[in-house]
Amino acid sequence: MVTQGYQERTSLAELLRHGDLAFHQQLQQVLSNPDFAVTEKQSQEQRRENAYDQLRYMVKEIGSTRAVATDLPELFAVFDWSAVLATDLIPLISGHYNLASGSLATLTDSAAAAPYLQDLDDASSVGVMLLTEYGCGSNIGFMQTTATWDGDGFVLNTPNPRARKFMPSVGIPVARVCVIGARFIDAAGVDQGVHLFTARLRDANGEPAPGVTITQLDHQPLVIMDNSVISFDNLRVERSAWLSNDLATIDDNGVLTWRDEKSQKRAFPSAISQLTVGRLALSSCLNASARSALYIALNYAAKREVPMTAVDTPFMIDIPHVRDTLLTDLAGTVARTVYGNAIKTFLAGSDLTDRVTVVTVMLAKHFIQPHALATVTHCRIKMGAQGMFSANRVADYLGVCHAAITGEGDCDVLGSVAGRVLAKQLAGTPPPEPVLHDPADPSDRARLFSARTLTIAQEAQQHLATPALADRLAVIPEVLSLAEAYCAAEALRFLDEHADHAEIAAVRDVFALHYLDQHAAWYLTHGLLDIAAVQTTKQQLGHAIDNLAGNLPALLEAFDFDDEILAAPVLSEDLPAAWDSRCHDPRRH
Repeated sequence: MVTQGYQERTSLAELLRHGDLAFHQQLQQVLSNPDFAVTEKQSQEQRRENAYDQLRYMVKEIGSTRAVATDLPELFAVFDWSAVLATDLIPLISGHYNLASGSLATLTDSAAAAPYLQDLDDASSVGVMLLTEYGCGSNIGFMQTTATWDGDGFVLNTPNPRARKFMPSVGIPVARVCVIGARFIDAAGVDQGVHLFTARLRDANGEPAPGVTITQLDHQPLVIMDNSVISFDNLRVERSAWLSNDLATIDDNGVLTWRDEKSQKRAFPSAISQLTVGRLALSSCLNASARSALYIALNYAAKREVPMTAVDTPFMIDIPHVRDTLLTDLAGTVARTVYGNAIKTFLAGSDLTDRVTVVTVMLAKHFIQPHALATVTHCRIKMGAQGMFSANRVADYLGVCHAAITGEGDCDVLGSVAGRVLAKQLAGTPPPEPVLHDPADPSDRARLFSARTLTIAQEAQQHLATPALADRLAVIPEVLSLAEAYCAAEALRFLDEHADHAEIAAVRDVFALHYLDQHAAWYLTHGLLDIAAVQTTKQQLGHAIDNLAGNLPALLEAFDFDDEILAAPVLSEDLPAAWDSRCHDPRRH
């Protein structure tokens, strides 16, 4: 997959940040505009409308939607800072920037895309993509919506209730440009597979287009979204609205001709190519929310005194179950940040339809997103009652994590698919002979990571030999473990490349030792560690956590968060005064 990381030494902040500092700082200022602050009196509908207003404001301030959508570092930055400072925006920016604008900018010619991109560019229309359905869920190769040739264009229909599009965010009545996935049925009645088509789902007044029925769904507590069910009854779209990516042509008789023998195989990967970008963008923003949650929780833990006896009042950060949990989460999050940034750099120069690119990003999503959710959850719990309030942000990050992780189906689905591909690729690379390793030796740790990856890949081969359903199911736990082991080994390699930073070396040691401790039983049963080595691992992990604690101020500073912009009461030196100020701020009521 990714075989090369960063080559030049950078500052710690630059290593953890991806993209231009000035653009990141601009986004912090734009997204912290108090005019769009969520207040206690806003209903869900008002919050949704506020999010659309904030999207338009952001577009106005940072410029062309198309330019941002096709500049991956800027796109990832928009996702990151929206997740940190304006969580209600996440469902909107994914559809507007990535899925609609990104697809139109890359999958059709400029003349055909121009009328739609012009409206998306200044957010006079908001973009969205309609793929998932009741019946197929995220397995969109099995969608049933049809696009039939009618002589000079296409007619889209929902053939049965299970083919209704579920659940894009299109409930709010604003102008909408959408990219729709449908099965193209040619003039001969032949199903030519899934293709993408552009349509104006709602007009300038927010009214549904003729042939479109939109039904808004119920209240969703985790994240503010105007989720809806959409069905089509003879929705007409123009011939130029087909996003072919120049892989095929359709003549005046409705006959489809592929450009060459490879084009048909590339058609579906091409149609969903922006999903690959979106998977990494959502992984990036969840990592950002995890960094912010850790920044808030660790700073609070360093201030919060815990009365344990009449004379003993340690800080919360010194309590083992807080310290060990948050610092191992910190190591895992920084590791995934460095790893994720390497994948972002790789993606910028890659063919989005290439199998290696697709699988690399699927692996990254599975590796990054569940860890971000676990980290945010731990931060919320360790903060106790303070973690319950949106004012301290962490509780809102939980909603972003859940929405992103299940936005296109469970991460384990992608992890198992990517793990199968990986297992087949590694089939010819035998694992090393089982010998005991020393977990105190960084080189031995790297060998232990590699040995686990190659051993799991070999153990999975027995189930890959046949297509039988029983074997397809039996291999899933193994390939999920393989996906995780492979990414962990890659992350350790990237950390090693930057271990000249004392802070990264401290992260690397906690990350590696915590991983070995988590999988101690596996290493014991495979003859790679013995009981004494497992005990050494635990001792070394304790020392490594102590060392990471000493590097904590520098790491948190490198996250580039601004206490005033985050405005979490728990970041204040005077917590009661901070809450009093917030509760009496007239702008919030």
